Amino acid sequence: MSNFILPGIVWLAWLLLVAPSLDGAQVDSVTIGYSSFSGDYVPLWIGVEDRIGKKYGVDLKAVYAGRARPQQLLLGGEALAVIASGTGALTSHILGAKDQVIVLTFSSKVPGVLFTRPEIKSGEDLKGKTIGSGRPGALGDIMARYVLRAKLNLVPDRDVKILPVGEPALALQALERGIVEGASFSGPQVALARKLGFRELVNYESIGIVYPYNTVTTLRSTIAKQPELLEKVLKIILEGRAIFRANKEKSLAVWKKYLRGTADDVLDEAYQTTMNTMDASAQPSLAVIKSGLDILSLQYPQAKQTDANLIFDASIVRRLEQSGFVDATKK
Repeated sequence: MSNFILPGIVWLAWLLLVAPSLDGAQVDSVTIGYSSFSGDYVPLWIGVEDRIGKKYGVDLKAVYAGRARPQQLLLGGEALAVIASGTGALTSHILGAKDQVIVLTFSSKVPGVLFTRPEIKSGEDLKGKTIGSGRPGALGDIMARYVLRAKLNLVPDRDVKILPVGEPALALQALERGIVEGASFSGPQVALARKLGFRELVNYESIGIVYPYNTVTTLRSTIAKQPELLEKVLKIILEGRAIFRANKEKSLAVWKKYLRGTADDVLDEAYQTTMNTMDASAQPSLAVIKSGLDILSLQYPQAKQTDANLIFDASIVRRLEQSGFVDATKK
């Protein structure tokens, strides 16, 4: 009997080892870079935590790239795509490099706020003061400059000094410590700033700024050479997006894991803000890209001559929506 069992065990062990190769199964390891910790990034994290990619043969990894590095990961081949504001793709096209393409948009409404110290009650009160923003050229910096010029009639670097302070958490700290009299940021720090009593001088969402605020960006060569893999990744993200919209409790649990130390009421408010600003369709829009170029033209006059059609490709998400895939994820 032992002579029968031993060969059987050996056969079973061999079968378990080689079975994946026998049926041609292949798992693609894919890295997605992300640039911040606001609500639009939670669908990616849900995709990773729930291992949604398993059914598509994708082992998905999310790598924090900071606000300065997402495009570097993309261009260096370290990430198949990045989730970040559309600023990197737009400015690269404005400056003549046309290899980045936006393939999915989470939100085209900008949920940021320009906060000031309580004693500052108007744009006029900001003259001669200092505003904290993100790194030069990043979304926070662009929005601060746009709002100052277009909505408050102030000229950045002349009427108001702009001080790059980095991440929203650092901007809030600079405001608390009196390093700056105002600061522009988004995400959970908005709720924290309200709790601390700072004045909400300009709410970007309420004034209707339209911009590719949060997107999935890849390279044109990836769309051409790896369309099937890219589609699988977008399916994972779209499923994560559907879970985010339908399951608040789960979404907050995942968000809290990535954003440690944030109070429940702050995350709850940030979740609602994300729900309010998330687009109904994830298709990139020509109108939104054009609006983004118009905003950037205040800093880059050549943006007015940039071809918006080359900056995005809505074909994959459109196909997934028309096939019924997106509707199916909502059930």
